[in-house]
Amino acid sequence: MRKGFTLIELLAVICILGIIATLIVINVIGTINKTKSSLSNTQISTIEKAAEKWGVVNADKMPLDDSLYDVSIDTLSDDGFLDSSLLQDPKDGSRLCGVVRIKYNDSKKQYSYNFVKQNCL
Repeated sequence: MRKGFTLIELLAVICILGIIATLIVINVIGTINKTKSSLSNTQISTIEKAAEKWGVVNADKMPLDDSLYDVSIDTLSDDGFLDSSLLQDPKDGSRLCGVVRIKYNDSKKQYSYNFVKQNCL
């Protein structure tokens, strides 16, 4: 009676384990990327909401025509509407820099706030 496994059986088990490990790694990487994207969207939303609050307090600076007004993250931070030290680009861990572009929509009689990422100085 033979004891042990043949080389073919061992190679088959190693191949199966390799396939399983590959599938797990692909799923984990996908989950990490989705989480980073979700965090990035949450941060952008937080920045835009801070700009909206800034706009309420600084209504005299806001445009009432089709012109654009840019509010930087630093301005939002300096005026106390945002803690910029907590903002990091989740994709590469670098400092998040940019402006919120504020535009008045005359037909809707409301402002729109859009974050525009820029390179840090």
